[in-house]
Amino acid sequence: MNGNEQVYRDMGSAFSAGVKRNRGKLIGFGVLLILLIVIISQSVFVVGEAEQSVVSRFGVINRMILNNGNDFHARYADFLQNELTTEGSVAISVGSGLYFKVPFVDKVETFSSRLYTYISDSEVVNTAEKKQYYVQTFAQWYIADPALFSLKLGNMTSAENQLDNLIHPVIVQAINRMSAEDFVSNKDALNAALAKGLQTVNEDMAPRGIEVKDIQVHRTILPTANLQSTYARMQADRAKVAQQLRSEGDEEYRKAVSTTDLEAAQIQANAISEAGAVHAEAESTAMAIYAKAYGVDEEFYSYWRSLQALRDSLGDKTTLVLDQNSPLLSGLLRYVTDVGTTQP
Repeated sequence: MNGNEQVYRDMGSAFSAGVKRNRGKLIGFGVLLILLIVIISQSVFVVGEAEQSVVSRFGVINRMILNNGNDFHARYADFLQNELTTEGSVAISVGSGLYFKVPFVDKVETFSSRLYTYISDSEVVNTAEKKQYYVQTFAQWYIADPALFSLKLGNMTSAENQLDNLIHPVIVQAINRMSAEDFVSNKDALNAALAKGLQTVNEDMAPRGIEVKDIQVHRTILPTANLQSTYARMQADRAKVAQQLRSEGDEEYRKAVSTTDLEAAQIQANAISEAGAVHAEAESTAMAIYAKAYGVDEEFYSYWRSLQALRDSLGDKTTLVLDQNSPLLSGLLRYVTDVGTTQP
Protein backbone atom coordinates (compact mmCIF):
# COMPACT_ATOMS: atom_id res chain seq x y z
CA MET A 1 0.00 0.00 0.00
CA ASN A 2 2.86 2.36 0.83
CA GLY A 3 4.47 1.50 -2.49
CA ASN A 4 1.36 2.53 -4.39
CA GLU A 5 1.18 5.82 -2.55
CA GLN A 6 4.77 6.52 -3.49
CA VAL A 7 4.02 5.81 -7.14
CA TYR A 8 1.08 8.22 -7.07
CA ARG A 9 3.24 10.88 -5.46
CA ASP A 10 5.91 10.46 -8.11
CA MET A 11 3.33 10.71 -10.91
CA GLY A 12 1.82 13.87 -9.38
CA SER A 13 5.22 15.43 -9.03
CA ALA A 14 6.10 14.63 -12.62
CA PHE A 15 2.78 16.11 -13.85
CA SER A 16 3.29 19.28 -11.83
CA ALA A 17 6.80 19.64 -13.14
CA GLY A 18 5.55 19.14 -16.72
CA VAL A 19 2.88 21.75 -16.23
CA LYS A 20 5.40 24.22 -14.91
CA ARG A 21 7.73 23.60 -17.81
CA ASN A 22 4.93 24.00 -20.43
CA ARG A 23 2.85 26.64 -18.68
CA GLY A 24 3.43 29.15 -21.41
CA LYS A 25 2.43 26.72 -24.14
CA LEU A 26 -0.72 25.68 -22.28
CA ILE A 27 -1.78 29.25 -21.73
CA GLY A 28 -1.18 30.05 -25.37
CA PHE A 29 -3.17 26.98 -26.45
CA GLY A 30 -6.08 27.93 -24.15
CA VAL A 31 -6.11 31.48 -25.45
CA LEU A 32 -5.99 30.20 -29.04
CA LEU A 33 -8.88 27.80 -28.34
CA ILE A 34 -10.97 30.56 -26.80
CA LEU A 35 -10.27 32.85 -29.75
CA LEU A 36 -11.21 30.07 -32.16
CA ILE A 37 -14.51 29.48 -30.35
CA VAL A 38 -15.26 33.20 -30.35
CA ILE A 39 -14.45 33.52 -34.06
CA ILE A 40 -16.63 30.54 -34.95
CA SER A 41 -19.50 31.86 -32.85
CA GLN A 42 -19.15 35.23 -34.55
CA SER A 43 -19.06 33.61 -38.00
CA VAL A 44 -22.42 31.83 -37.85
CA PHE A 45 -25.95 32.68 -36.86
CA VAL A 46 -29.24 30.77 -36.80
CA VAL A 47 -32.55 31.93 -38.26
CA GLY A 48 -35.56 30.20 -36.66
CA GLU A 49 -38.76 29.04 -38.32
CA ALA A 50 -40.66 32.13 -37.19
CA GLU A 51 -37.82 34.59 -37.71
CA GLN A 52 -36.38 36.81 -40.46
CA SER A 53 -32.98 38.45 -40.32
CA VAL A 54 -31.05 41.39 -41.75
CA VAL A 55 -27.25 41.38 -42.14
CA SER A 56 -25.48 44.74 -42.29
CA ARG A 57 -21.81 45.58 -42.73
CA PHE A 58 -20.54 48.87 -41.36
CA GLY A 59 -24.15 50.01 -41.08
CA VAL A 60 -25.06 49.14 -44.66
CA ILE A 61 -27.56 46.30 -45.22
CA ASN A 62 -26.20 43.76 -47.68
CA ARG A 63 -28.25 40.62 -47.02
CA MET A 64 -31.75 39.60 -45.89
CA ILE A 65 -33.15 36.19 -44.91
CA LEU A 66 -36.90 35.70 -45.39
CA ASN A 67 -39.37 32.95 -44.52
CA ASN A 68 -40.42 30.30 -47.00
CA GLY A 69 -43.50 31.41 -48.92
CA ASN A 70 -42.90 35.13 -48.41
CA ASP A 71 -44.23 36.57 -51.69
CA PHE A 72 -44.53 40.13 -50.39
CA HIS A 73 -42.18 41.61 -53.01
CA ALA A 74 -44.05 39.96 -55.90
CA ARG A 75 -47.48 41.17 -54.73
CA TYR A 76 -46.39 44.74 -54.01
CA ALA A 77 -43.83 45.17 -56.79
CA ASP A 78 -45.52 48.36 -58.05
CA PHE A 79 -45.18 50.02 -54.65
CA LEU A 80 -41.61 48.83 -53.96
CA GLN A 81 -39.92 50.24 -57.04
CA ASN A 82 -36.53 51.86 -56.37
CA GLU A 83 -36.53 50.55 -52.80
CA LEU A 84 -33.37 49.09 -51.30
CA THR A 85 -34.52 45.47 -51.36
CA THR A 86 -35.77 45.56 -54.95
CA GLU A 87 -32.98 47.39 -56.74
CA GLY A 88 -30.58 44.43 -56.37
CA SER A 89 -28.09 45.76 -53.81
CA VAL A 90 -29.38 43.46 -51.06
CA ALA A 91 -28.96 39.69 -51.43
CA ILE A 92 -32.11 37.80 -50.42
CA SER A 93 -32.03 34.28 -48.96
CA VAL A 94 -35.09 32.20 -48.13
CA GLY A 95 -35.58 29.65 -45.37
CA SER A 96 -34.56 29.05 -41.77
CA GLY A 97 -31.31 27.39 -40.68
CA LEU A 98 -27.61 28.09 -40.12
CA TYR A 99 -25.98 31.02 -41.97
CA PHE A 100 -22.44 32.43 -42.10
CA LYS A 101 -21.21 36.00 -41.75
CA VAL A 102 -17.95 37.89 -41.49
CA PRO A 103 -17.00 37.89 -37.79
CA PHE A 104 -16.79 41.22 -35.96
CA VAL A 105 -17.77 43.01 -39.19
CA ASP A 106 -21.27 41.86 -40.05
CA LYS A 107 -24.11 42.64 -37.69
CA VAL A 108 -27.26 40.47 -37.62
CA GLU A 109 -30.65 41.88 -36.64
CA THR A 110 -33.47 39.35 -36.20
CA PHE A 111 -37.21 40.06 -36.35
CA SER A 112 -40.17 37.81 -35.61
CA SER A 113 -42.36 36.92 -38.59
CA ARG A 114 -45.42 36.18 -36.44
CA LEU A 115 -48.57 38.27 -36.56
CA TYR A 116 -48.79 41.29 -34.27
CA THR A 117 -52.09 42.76 -33.03
CA TYR A 118 -52.79 46.46 -33.10
CA ILE A 119 -55.71 47.84 -31.04
CA SER A 120 -56.66 51.50 -31.23
CA ASP A 121 -58.12 53.73 -28.57
CA SER A 122 -61.89 54.20 -28.49
CA GLU A 123 -62.97 57.30 -30.38
CA VAL A 124 -66.26 58.87 -31.46
CA VAL A 125 -67.23 58.16 -35.07
CA ASN A 126 -70.13 59.69 -37.01
CA THR A 127 -72.18 57.80 -39.58
CA ALA A 128 -73.54 59.39 -42.77
CA GLU A 129 -76.58 60.76 -40.90
CA LYS A 130 -74.34 62.11 -38.09
CA LYS A 131 -75.19 59.43 -35.53
CA GLN A 132 -72.35 58.89 -33.11
CA TYR A 133 -70.72 55.64 -31.94
CA TYR A 134 -67.67 54.93 -29.83
CA VAL A 135 -65.52 52.67 -32.03
CA GLN A 136 -62.37 50.71 -31.21
CA THR A 137 -60.50 49.09 -34.08
CA PHE A 138 -57.92 46.34 -34.33
CA ALA A 139 -55.62 44.98 -37.02
CA GLN A 140 -53.22 42.08 -37.47
CA TRP A 141 -49.92 42.76 -39.21
CA TYR A 142 -46.45 41.30 -39.67
CA ILE A 143 -42.98 42.35 -40.80
CA ALA A 144 -42.83 41.34 -44.45
CA ASP A 145 -39.52 43.04 -45.37
CA PRO A 146 -37.20 43.25 -42.32
CA ALA A 147 -34.66 45.41 -44.17
CA LEU A 148 -37.16 48.15 -45.02
CA PHE A 149 -38.67 47.82 -41.54
CA SER A 150 -35.25 48.28 -39.93
CA LEU A 151 -34.37 51.29 -42.08
CA LYS A 152 -37.66 53.20 -41.97
CA LEU A 153 -39.25 52.21 -38.66
CA GLY A 154 -36.60 50.52 -36.58
CA ASN A 155 -38.73 49.28 -33.70
CA MET A 156 -42.23 48.19 -32.71
CA THR A 157 -43.17 51.51 -31.13
CA SER A 158 -42.60 53.40 -34.37
CA ALA A 159 -44.53 50.74 -36.26
CA GLU A 160 -47.51 50.99 -33.89
CA ASN A 161 -47.53 54.78 -34.19
CA GLN A 162 -47.44 54.58 -37.97
CA LEU A 163 -50.27 52.05 -38.04
CA ASP A 164 -52.30 54.20 -35.66
CA ASN A 165 -51.92 57.15 -38.02
CA LEU A 166 -53.24 55.09 -40.96
CA ILE A 167 -55.63 52.37 -39.80
CA HIS A 168 -57.97 54.30 -37.55
CA PRO A 169 -58.54 57.19 -40.01
CA VAL A 170 -59.26 54.67 -42.79
CA ILE A 171 -61.92 52.98 -40.67
CA VAL A 172 -63.36 56.31 -39.55
CA GLN A 173 -63.69 57.47 -43.16
CA ALA A 174 -65.34 54.18 -44.13
CA ILE A 175 -67.91 54.54 -41.33
CA ASN A 176 -68.50 58.22 -42.19
CA ARG A 177 -69.77 57.12 -45.61
CA MET A 178 -72.11 54.43 -44.22
CA SER A 179 -75.60 54.77 -42.82
CA ALA A 180 -76.17 53.85 -39.19
CA GLU A 181 -78.35 50.91 -40.25
CA ASP A 182 -75.63 49.48 -42.50
CA PHE A 183 -72.97 50.04 -39.86
CA VAL A 184 -74.96 48.25 -37.16
CA SER A 185 -76.75 45.54 -39.16
CA ASN A 186 -75.15 45.12 -42.59
CA LYS A 187 -71.89 43.27 -41.97
CA ASP A 188 -71.32 42.68 -45.69
CA ALA A 189 -71.31 46.40 -46.39
CA LEU A 190 -68.98 47.07 -43.44
CA ASN A 191 -66.57 44.31 -44.48
CA ALA A 192 -66.51 45.61 -48.05
CA ALA A 193 -65.62 49.10 -46.81
CA LEU A 194 -62.92 47.71 -44.50
CA ALA A 195 -61.45 45.58 -47.30
CA LYS A 196 -61.08 48.71 -49.44
CA GLY A 197 -59.45 50.50 -46.50
CA LEU A 198 -57.10 47.53 -45.97
CA GLN A 199 -55.85 47.88 -49.52
CA THR A 200 -55.17 51.58 -48.99
CA VAL A 201 -53.25 50.92 -45.77
CA ASN A 202 -51.07 48.22 -47.36
CA GLU A 203 -50.22 50.41 -50.33
CA ASP A 204 -48.90 53.00 -47.87
CA MET A 205 -47.18 50.55 -45.49
CA ALA A 206 -45.52 48.33 -48.12
CA PRO A 207 -42.48 50.67 -48.58
CA ARG A 208 -42.00 50.44 -44.80
CA GLY A 209 -41.78 46.63 -44.88
CA ILE A 210 -45.14 45.96 -43.19
CA GLU A 211 -48.20 44.14 -44.46
CA VAL A 212 -51.54 44.33 -42.65
CA LYS A 213 -53.49 41.08 -42.95
CA ASP A 214 -56.82 42.10 -41.44
CA ILE A 215 -58.70 45.17 -40.20
CA GLN A 216 -61.90 44.95 -38.14
CA VAL A 217 -64.03 46.96 -35.77
CA HIS A 218 -62.99 45.64 -32.38
CA ARG A 219 -65.77 47.16 -30.29
CA THR A 220 -68.74 49.46 -30.84
CA ILE A 221 -70.31 51.30 -27.91
CA LEU A 222 -73.48 53.35 -28.30
CA PRO A 223 -73.61 56.81 -26.76
CA THR A 224 -76.47 57.23 -24.28
CA ALA A 225 -78.28 59.64 -26.60
CA ASN A 226 -78.38 57.07 -29.40
CA LEU A 227 -78.98 53.99 -27.29
CA GLN A 228 -82.80 53.90 -27.30
CA SER A 229 -83.19 54.89 -30.95
CA THR A 230 -80.65 52.28 -32.02
CA TYR A 231 -82.33 49.56 -29.98
CA ALA A 232 -85.71 50.55 -31.44
CA ARG A 233 -84.30 50.38 -34.96
CA MET A 234 -82.72 47.00 -34.29
CA GLN A 235 -86.02 45.69 -32.89
CA ALA A 236 -87.87 47.02 -35.95
CA ASP A 237 -85.35 45.31 -38.22
CA ARG A 238 -85.75 42.02 -36.37
CA ALA A 239 -89.55 42.35 -36.46
CA LYS A 240 -89.41 42.99 -40.20
CA VAL A 241 -87.29 39.91 -40.73
CA ALA A 242 -89.60 37.83 -38.51
CA GLN A 243 -92.68 39.03 -40.43
CA GLN A 244 -91.02 38.18 -43.71
CA LEU A 245 -90.18 34.70 -42.43
CA ARG A 246 -93.77 34.22 -41.24
CA SER A 247 -95.12 35.36 -44.61
CA GLU A 248 -92.83 32.99 -46.43
CA GLY A 249 -93.89 30.18 -44.09
CA ASP A 250 -97.58 30.91 -44.65
CA GLU A 251 -97.07 30.93 -48.40
CA GLU A 252 -95.28 27.58 -48.26
CA TYR A 253 -98.09 26.20 -46.06
CA ARG A 254 -100.76 27.32 -48.53
CA LYS A 255 -98.83 25.82 -51.41
CA ALA A 256 -98.48 22.54 -49.55
CA VAL A 257 -102.19 22.45 -48.65
CA SER A 258 -103.24 23.26 -52.23
CA THR A 259 -100.94 20.59 -53.62
CA THR A 260 -102.24 18.03 -51.10
CA ASP A 261 -105.90 18.89 -51.81
CA LEU A 262 -105.31 18.60 -55.55
CA GLU A 263 -103.61 15.24 -55.15
CA ALA A 264 -106.45 14.00 -52.87
CA ALA A 265 -109.10 15.13 -55.37
CA GLN A 266 -107.24 13.42 -58.19
CA ILE A 267 -106.93 10.21 -56.17
CA GLN A 268 -110.66 10.32 -55.26
CA ALA A 269 -111.67 11.00 -58.88
CA ASN A 270 -109.51 8.14 -60.08
CA ALA A 271 -111.01 5.85 -57.44
CA ILE A 272 -114.59 6.81 -58.41
CA SER A 273 -113.77 6.28 -62.07
CA GLU A 274 -112.23 2.89 -61.39
CA ALA A 275 -115.18 1.88 -59.12
CA GLY A 276 -117.68 2.88 -61.82
CA ALA A 277 -115.78 0.87 -64.40
CA VAL A 278 -115.68 -2.19 -62.13
CA HIS A 279 -119.39 -1.79 -61.27
CA ALA A 280 -120.34 -1.44 -64.94
CA GLU A 281 -118.27 -4.48 -65.81
CA ALA A 282 -119.93 -6.47 -63.02
CA GLU A 283 -123.41 -5.38 -64.17
CA SER A 284 -122.56 -6.36 -67.70
CA THR A 285 -121.35 -9.75 -66.56
CA ALA A 286 -124.44 -10.26 -64.42
CA MET A 287 -126.74 -9.30 -67.27
CA ALA A 288 -124.92 -11.72 -69.52
CA ILE A 289 -125.41 -14.49 -66.97
CA TYR A 290 -129.10 -13.58 -66.57
CA ALA A 291 -129.58 -13.57 -70.32
CA LYS A 292 -127.90 -16.92 -70.67
CA ALA A 293 -130.01 -18.41 -67.87
CA TYR A 294 -133.19 -16.94 -69.35
CA GLY A 295 -132.39 -18.50 -72.69
CA VAL A 296 -131.98 -21.99 -71.19
CA ASP A 297 -135.37 -22.20 -69.37
CA GLU A 298 -137.64 -19.24 -69.73
CA GLU A 299 -140.36 -20.61 -67.46
CA PHE A 300 -137.94 -21.45 -64.65
CA TYR A 301 -136.31 -18.06 -65.00
CA SER A 302 -139.73 -16.39 -64.75
CA TYR A 303 -140.51 -18.52 -61.72
CA TRP A 304 -137.15 -17.71 -60.07
CA ARG A 305 -137.63 -13.99 -60.66
CA SER A 306 -141.09 -14.22 -59.04
CA LEU A 307 -139.53 -15.83 -55.99
CA GLN A 308 -136.95 -13.06 -55.80
CA ALA A 309 -139.67 -10.44 -56.02
CA LEU A 310 -141.62 -12.17 -53.23
CA ARG A 311 -138.49 -12.38 -51.09
CA ASP A 312 -137.69 -8.71 -51.56
CA SER A 313 -141.26 -7.62 -50.77
CA LEU A 314 -141.83 -9.71 -47.67
CA GLY A 315 -140.41 -8.93 -44.27
CA ASP A 316 -140.41 -10.86 -40.98
CA LYS A 317 -143.97 -9.75 -40.03
CA THR A 318 -145.40 -8.96 -43.45
CA THR A 319 -148.68 -10.46 -44.61
CA LEU A 320 -149.21 -10.43 -48.34
CA VAL A 321 -152.65 -11.07 -49.77
CA LEU A 322 -152.63 -11.98 -53.46
CA ASP A 323 -155.24 -13.12 -55.91
CA GLN A 324 -154.54 -16.41 -57.57
CA ASN A 325 -154.36 -14.57 -60.87
CA SER A 326 -151.68 -12.25 -59.56
CA PRO A 327 -148.54 -12.41 -61.71
CA LEU A 328 -146.50 -13.10 -58.59
CA LEU A 329 -148.64 -16.01 -57.48
CA SER A 330 -149.79 -17.43 -60.80
CA GLY A 331 -146.33 -18.53 -61.83
CA LEU A 332 -145.67 -20.23 -58.51
CA LEU A 333 -149.02 -22.04 -58.62
CA ARG A 334 -148.52 -23.03 -62.22
CA TYR A 335 -145.04 -24.37 -61.49
CA VAL A 336 -146.33 -26.33 -58.48
CA THR A 337 -149.20 -27.72 -60.55
CA ASP A 338 -146.83 -28.72 -63.33
CA VAL A 339 -144.47 -30.38 -60.88
CA GLY A 340 -147.38 -32.25 -59.20
CA THR A 341 -148.71 -33.64 -62.47
CA THR A 342 -145.32 -34.88 -63.47
CA GLN A 343 -144.88 -36.87 -60.24
CA PRO A 344 -145.53 -40.64 -60.62
